[in-house]
Amino acid sequence: MAGPACGRERVSAQTLLIAACFLLPAVLPLLFSWLDTLLAVPVFLLLRTAADERTAMVRLRNGLLLAAGGAMLVGEPALLVFSLTMLPMGWNLHRSAAQGLSPAAAGGAALAVLALTWLAQGLLTGSNFYADLLIALDTSLERLAEVARTSTEISADVAHQIAMIVTGIRSNGLLPAILVGGAVLTVWLNLVIGSGLLRRFRPDKAVWPEYRCWRLPDSLIWLLIAAVVLSLLGGSAAQAGYALAVAAGLAYFFQGAAIFVHLLHRWQVPAFWRAVLYFFVAVQGYGMLLLTVTGVADTWADFRRLTQEKEPAGRS
Repeated sequence: MAGPACGRERVSAQTLLIAACFLLPAVLPLLFSWLDTLLAVPVFLLLRTAADERTAMVRLRNGLLLAAGGAMLVGEPALLVFSLTMLPMGWNLHRSAAQGLSPAAAGGAALAVLALTWLAQGLLTGSNFYADLLIALDTSLERLAEVARTSTEISADVAHQIAMIVTGIRSNGLLPAILVGGAVLTVWLNLVIGSGLLRRFRPDKAVWPEYRCWRLPDSLIWLLIAAVVLSLLGGSAAQAGYALAVAAGLAYFFQGAAIFVHLLHRWQVPAFWRAVLYFFVAVQGYGMLLLTVTGVADTWADFRRLTQEKEPAGRS
C-alpha cells in the first residue's frame, strides 16, 4: 500500500501546480517574470490546504524538483534562484496563520523574513544581494529613460518628464526607498491574494477576515513620524527616512484601500461600478494620495466604526 501512495503523491495536482508556478518564470521570462514575486501564494495555499504539513512538504519538494529539472533542460537554472527566495515567506505566512496572528502582524513578519532571505542568499552566493538589486533597479530606470527618448510614440514633453523623474530618483538617493517599497508591495500582494483565494476556495481553512476589515496597529504612526524626522536630517539618515516613509506610506495606502473597499461594500455599489472606481483610483495619483491620507486619518477617526454606527437599526 505504501508504494502506490507515494507514487500518487509525486504526481498530485498540487505537485504539478507548484512545478508550473516555479518553472514558468524561468522558461518564459518575458511572459511570466511577474510571477516571481507571487510565488509565496502557491506555497502558502499548499501548506494551508494539505491534510498535514508532512504531506505538504513532500508535494512541495517534488514540485520544486520537477521545476529544477525543467529549468536545467531549458538551460535557465539561474532564473529559478530568485524564485526560491519566496519559499520562506510562503512558509512564514502559513505559520502566522496557524498561530492566529493578525494580517498586519503576519505582513510584518513576512517582510522581515523576505529581507533576511535576500541577505542570506547574498551571503551564500558571495555577492551583495542588496547592491545587486539596486544596480538592477538603476539599470531598469536608465533603460526606461532611454526608451522614452528614442520612442516615436511618446511626445517630447512626456519623454522629458520621464527623464527628469528618472534623474531625480537616481541623483537623490531614492533607489533604496523604491526597493523597500517593492518589498512591502510584494508582501502585501502575496498576503492579500493568498488570503483571498483561501477564503474563496477553502473557507474552512481561512483564518483572516475579508480584506475590507484589515486594520493596521495604531502604533505604526510612530514609524511615519520617525521617517519624517530622519528625512529632515540629511545624508544617510535622510535615505533611511525616505525608505521608512515609503514603507509606512504604502502600509497606510493599503489601509486606505481597505476602507475604500469597506465603504463600497457598505453602500452596496454594483460590481461593475466598483471596478470602474478601482481603475480610476489606480490611474490617478491624487486618488492614491487620498487613500494614503485616509489610511493615516483612520488611526484616529476609525471610519469603519463610524459607518457601522450610522447604519439604521435592524441592518447588518
